[in-house]
Amino acid sequence: MSTGHRHEPPYRALLETAHALGRADGCSAARFEPAGPVGPPSPCCQGRDPEQFARHLWADRPGTPPSGLVVNAPLWYAAGFAEALTAERERIALRQDAAAEATGTPRA
Repeated sequence: MSTGHRHEPPYRALLETAHALGRADGCSAARFEPAGPVGPPSPCCQGRDPEQFARHLWADRPGTPPSGLVVNAPLWYAAGFAEALTAERERIALRQDAAAEATGTPRA
């Protein structure tokens, strides 16, 4: 969605930014989140409610963020978070397995 502003990224780019922020947070969270399945997505993104998160993505653009960004950005963030959390947990487990194999000690 575009409002015709020349330097405004397209709507999809803002959703992709939300996804990338979720991926970055998911990678970080893998180090301290308890093991287990990723639960249902939270409406909070980086400590912001959906409207605050949409305004954060909207940045210094004039006007208010479109309602679709308020609704969809948290979903894109949550998808990125879950994808990265799962992938990073797998990478951590592989590194631990490789270290255990190299030292001859079983991984707990």
